[in-house]
Amino acid sequence: MSVFAAVMLMSAAPGAPVTKEPSATTPYTLSNSVEQVVHAENGEAYRIMIAWPEGPPPPAGYPVLYVLDGEDNFAIAALTARRLARAAARTGISNGIVVGIAAGPLPRRTRDYTPATPGWTIPANRPASGMTTGGAEAFLDLVGRRVQPLVRQRWQVDRSQETLLGHSFGGLLALHAALTRPAMFSGVVAVSPSLWFGDGLIAREVATAKHVPPILIAEGDDAAVAPTELIRSIDRVADAGRARFLPLPGQSHGTTMLAVMAPAIRFAFSGAER
Repeated sequence: MSVFAAVMLMSAAPGAPVTKEPSATTPYTLSNSVEQVVHAENGEAYRIMIAWPEGPPPPAGYPVLYVLDGEDNFAIAALTARRLARAAARTGISNGIVVGIAAGPLPRRTRDYTPATPGWTIPANRPASGMTTGGAEAFLDLVGRRVQPLVRQRWQVDRSQETLLGHSFGGLLALHAALTRPAMFSGVVAVSPSLWFGDGLIAREVATAKHVPPILIAEGDDAAVAPTELIRSIDRVADAGRARFLPLPGQSHGTTMLAVMAPAIRFAFSGAER
């Protein structure tokens, strides 16, 4: 018996129920959350994690934040969103639904999060060199045809406030979605996006974009180039201020996703941020 359990036994009144020490094997669980599996056209399974608020939705429905690399980022995003919404009078952040989409193994993540670049492969000095790329369209189809309908069928959703959040290759995918499928999300947050991918692919997509939803690009100190020119290019094809840059001083590529969590949630769950 532990010291804690012994103290509880000695302090309990005669006949009173004794509080038992929690089992060491009891897993932590997140209230108001569920994990489901959806399947892509090729049969591959994807874990989808969803957390929703207490109480009824607002008249227009809940805003939704879709978080890439969900196995790493879902719980952090969901708990941060709930904490900020509890202090809504000070934060201006409303309740919302957080959806984590697990990436799975690195080769699948690399394939799913990268657009097609015929004739170009990842150089030897870059991350994921030698891995297959170019599966972004199939992955975005999965999100649009399987994941978004799954959320919309169960919860009342405000389709004018659906945001995609991604880091590194996930940030690349978020920008690609905003520039090539602008109606899919009402805004995107691209954290340390891999702008080197495709030798200027994103810059070329900006040049041909017709409409761009609000974009927030966040970078740490180790960014090779601040995305200021990219933001100016977006402004030239869209309304000025459509894209914003959030510097993250003191942060590196590996820490920027954690550092941007609160600003990303504010972007997704506060209409004033748009």
